[in-house]
Amino acid sequence: MVRVAATALAALLFAAPVCAQPLSYPLTIAHGGLSGAGADVLKGEIAQSDFILFGEDHGFADSPVLLGALAQDAKPAGFDHYVIEVGPLSTQRFVDALAHGGMAAFQKIVHRYPLAYPFLANHEDAETAAMFAALDANGQPRLWGIDQEFIGAPALLLEDLVAAAPNAAARKTAEALLAREREAAAKADQANFFLFTETEAQFDALAAQFAGSAKGQAIIAALRKSAHIYQLYNADKNYLSNVERSALLAQSFLDAYNAAGKPKTIFRMGAEHVGLGLTTNNTFDPGTLTSSLAAANGRKALRILFLPMGGRYLHIAPAAGNPFKVDDYDDADVKDFFASIGADAAALPKDSWSLIPLEPVREALETRGINKLKPMTRFFLLGYDYVITTPDAKPATTLY
Repeated sequence: MVRVAATALAALLFAAPVCAQPLSYPLTIAHGGLSGAGADVLKGEIAQSDFILFGEDHGFADSPVLLGALAQDAKPAGFDHYVIEVGPLSTQRFVDALAHGGMAAFQKIVHRYPLAYPFLANHEDAETAAMFAALDANGQPRLWGIDQEFIGAPALLLEDLVAAAPNAAARKTAEALLAREREAAAKADQANFFLFTETEAQFDALAAQFAGSAKGQAIIAALRKSAHIYQLYNADKNYLSNVERSALLAQSFLDAYNAAGKPKTIFRMGAEHVGLGLTTNNTFDPGTLTSSLAAANGRKALRILFLPMGGRYLHIAPAAGNPFKVDDYDDADVKDFFASIGADAAALPKDSWSLIPLEPVREALETRGINKLKPMTRFFLLGYDYVITTPDAKPATTLY
């Protein structure tokens, strides 16, 4: 890793007002891969890594586009598996749609059920994930969705439950659940979404009706787990909800990782999931797990954070009709992070991205300065090797 003298950077960081930028490298995309001095820095890191962990704040076109270019550069080093923040059953439906009709077939699903997918309902996200849609050389999936199923996913997955019914009575039950979920989805009536309303007793009864259907049992189990995580959160049990979700992320990843023969893997998830250390949700997520796995083999996990200093982003705003909305990006935690490392958006180029190494910043701040940081800023700074930023991020484009 390239470094600047800690004492020199400390003078910049602690100057009042901040009058210079931390060390940064220009980063662009050319010929499908990364380009510029920042690309050279990252390519040197890829060769030493077993995992590439790409954390983000969601809703930008830049993030999946950058990740797609990074994946092309990492492919010769053996990186050909990709982990996303989507449920495994929904991920498989995405892969199946691409196999039977390409992106147009998947877009029809998004039009039908716009709240079924987080992130993959965005054009740029879907295009990057599609790079990994084929099976690997061992016949295992290369695209791994390891999260719980999303709030609107039952409207899609209950269709599969209907098809998996072992008898007429089970089919009738599944069809009634599907009709109810479609009605709630059409109205964006989240209070009546399946994952928010089904009780353990109702899941028990449903599982009993689908005795003998392996596919049906798998769907019910995934929806049950997802409902439990959401309902804990809705009951103001945020800590336990996050602990259970963290455990699910870890186990889902390990199951896929071991089945595929422990390949080199790229993650793209929310920033807290793939940074190193205790998250602000008080969990240890895949970033810590994979960093430990790599270290045990004398290798590393390359942790990159995409965090823009400005621009516009796409977010979900559940409502009847189009549930997606574009707004100006304005986040207090992000502002605090960049202010704390001395970065000034006005000094950065708008027509490219900038790669900022964080190790020199940590050395300059020293323990005394790091301990004074706000929790999210401290997590970003300690949890990542590099941050990629821009003052003018572009919003993701919905497939809806």
